[in-house]
Amino acid sequence: MIFSRKYTQRMLTALSALVLSSLCLSPASTAQAATNAMPYAHEIKSLTSEDYKDLAFLKPLLAGKTVVSLGENFHRVGEYASLKTRLVKYLHEELGFEVIAFESGLGEAAMVNNVADEVDAATMMYNSIFDVWKSKETLELFNYIKKTRQTSAPLQLAGYDMQYTSQILTIAVRSFISKVNIPYAKAFMDFDSEAMQSYYSLREQYGLEQKMDRGYQQKLKQIIEQVVPTYKEYIQYIRERRELFDAAYPQDPYMTETILKGLEDRIHYLQQGQIIDTQEFYEFRDRIMAEHVEWLMKVRYPGKKIILWAHNEHLAKNTSKIRIWEQGKWQNSFTSMGELLHQRLKDKMYVMGFYMNRGKAAAISTLKEFPIGPMPKGTLEARILQSGYSRTFVDLSRHTAVNSGNSWMFKPVYAGEDGLTREVIVPMAMKFVPKEQFDGLVVIDKVNPPTVEY
Repeated sequence: MIFSRKYTQRMLTALSALVLSSLCLSPASTAQAATNAMPYAHEIKSLTSEDYKDLAFLKPLLAGKTVVSLGENFHRVGEYASLKTRLVKYLHEELGFEVIAFESGLGEAAMVNNVADEVDAATMMYNSIFDVWKSKETLELFNYIKKTRQTSAPLQLAGYDMQYTSQILTIAVRSFISKVNIPYAKAFMDFDSEAMQSYYSLREQYGLEQKMDRGYQQKLKQIIEQVVPTYKEYIQYIRERRELFDAAYPQDPYMTETILKGLEDRIHYLQQGQIIDTQEFYEFRDRIMAEHVEWLMKVRYPGKKIILWAHNEHLAKNTSKIRIWEQGKWQNSFTSMGELLHQRLKDKMYVMGFYMNRGKAAAISTLKEFPIGPMPKGTLEARILQSGYSRTFVDLSRHTAVNSGNSWMFKPVYAGEDGLTREVIVPMAMKFVPKEQFDGLVVIDKVNPPTVEY
């Protein structure tokens, strides 16, 4: 998590001013006129156009929804970022959605949103979201957020993850505590920077299989024993002086609570690293993310409609029923944030899953390009591309009875996925009933890696 000095400095200035191939079948051809027509499919004609006529079909589908989730089966895909950005614009301009919340740190995104008028779009992006989305394609969304700040209905930026995202939260907490105790604030910045650096150095030392290594677990335990008590001291210090801190931020009644959540998330992040079981590892994080989304909905942005941006497997409605090919065997996925939210929101939420057929993407950590597809015949991707469109949307929510044209929605189907531990897409690595997991599906025939400029 290393960030450009110029972006961190800009933000510091602003804050100071404010305070499966093993199951291979024949590959699918590219999108083409199909023998099995899909009259209910919609063509998405553009990834970037501001003419939204081709998206008009969404309006009745999303009537009455308070949360729309935009997923993806892999992070580093340029077309996903472009289309999701276009959908966010449409939802904001045409349907009155007012918050875009990323699978990124709650505290970091909130601090960036607070100073959005003082910094440029690139500084906002680099300090508020995970590296996997930092690209030219996603920057267009941040340019749009900046543009809306000049209107009567700005699009608010939020996050709901508990993972460390950037140093901006460290800077913000220092500025916050300095309102009451300047030396204590400086001590926090030194402490937090060293704590996070120690954790990341340990992770880099042990690599992807770190959780299973006894040496890693012993060293992580030492870090936790050293730093968690200090984080708790800072939390207690702020709670005991809550009235003073609230009074220091009359323009932002949520500042103290956001800072406290950010500090609690530091502890959660370290604690997650101790969890060896992969399913438990994910469920620990997703429970907290679901709680954060509910806080955004009920406290920070009550009454406002929210867009969630994340991986499919954090957003799908019944992820515990998904079967995933992981480490040489089929196993159940985990109970996700999306499943927890679906239990509470029911038909107030609409979940879109994004999939791709062929092309290239970039590996999560190395950015090395790798080929994708075409996906085998009979898979989710190949079936939906029978529409004949290169970018296809299919609604599942209004299909309540099985017939010969939609039976695939109601039975298990294979789809491409990077899984819980992989850094690349594997065809047919996931199996699920589409109707159980998504309200709508987007399939893009050909994709490319995002344009990365950092």
